[in-house]
Amino acid sequence: MVLAATSIGTKFAIDAEAVRVCTDTLRKGGLVVHPTDTVYGIAADPFQDAAVERLYVAKERPRDLAVSLSVADIAGLFRFGEQTSLAAAFCEKNLPGPYTVVLRATASAPKAVVSKDGRIGLRIPDHPIPRLLMKRFGPITSTSANVHGRPSPTTCDEAQGQLGDRVDVYLDGGPAPLGVESTVVDLSGARAKVLRTSPVPKGP
Repeated sequence: MVLAATSIGTKFAIDAEAVRVCTDTLRKGGLVVHPTDTVYGIAADPFQDAAVERLYVAKERPRDLAVSLSVADIAGLFRFGEQTSLAAAFCEKNLPGPYTVVLRATASAPKAVVSKDGRIGLRIPDHPIPRLLMKRFGPITSTSANVHGRPSPTTCDEAQGQLGDRVDVYLDGGPAPLGVESTVVDLSGARAKVLRTSPVPKGP
């Protein structure tokens, strides 16, 4: 069943019922599509292996491509990714923002989103809707709401056109502000390494 939860107001505020529907869906292992500062993303509970598996099936994504994790703040980020001086400096300057940082996963990281080499991608979206969902629910998966190999959606309609009834709830917050995917920066080593570049300002 596909439910619709629409944001209201110019600041993308969402009503209490929409938040309840989304958080209840996530707790039950469901999937929620929502806007971020970059493109539309698809959220699942990263601590439920079956929910993450549903996400892979919905996206037709190869299992060897780990999905990232969205957290509400830098403290949460370093709960799941190992903190280094390089990572701390980059995150302090650039997050929240349109970056995914790759770090060595900590023992607290949900295993379903940790890569085979023990790394994890982490985001702090600069958008009120996912941050509100995380405040009420906790960390969520962070991956674009598209079928693997197809364009990342910048509107809710585009996401629904690709994923259809594979997703339980679509949360429409209007067009994604940036309309491009996040820049991915590997901070797990001694030096920063850009793994994917998007047309957004780069940090140090």
